[in-house]
Amino acid sequence: MWRPSLSQLREIRRAVSEVNDGGGPRRVRLQRVGRPDGLILPSSEVSVEVKTASGRVVRLQPEVPIPFLYAWGYRLARRLGLPLASTLDPEDVSVEIPVPGWAWPG
Repeated sequence: MWRPSLSQLREIRRAVSEVNDGGGPRRVRLQRVGRPDGLILPSSEVSVEVKTASGRVVRLQPEVPIPFLYAWGYRLARRLGLPLASTLDPEDVSVEIPVPGWAWPG
């Protein structure tokens, strides 16, 4: 069951304050998405990298909830050996998004 622990909340709070201290985000990069974990309320660990306006890079790895049907569909497709699910690995995901200057209130 997905429920953020106190240590995860502290880590996220620390990362957000580091981003604020660095002048706000300029680039956000999703480096990795872990495989779904959990039966009723599935979650996955993601790896996020934020580059601040000052050039500093802040990394964090929060655990986020995953939609129930996505997690079960992914598991079922992997178990049945369906070609698309067998060749795609969620850990190979990498997306980079620039953040416009007006989007961050800091």
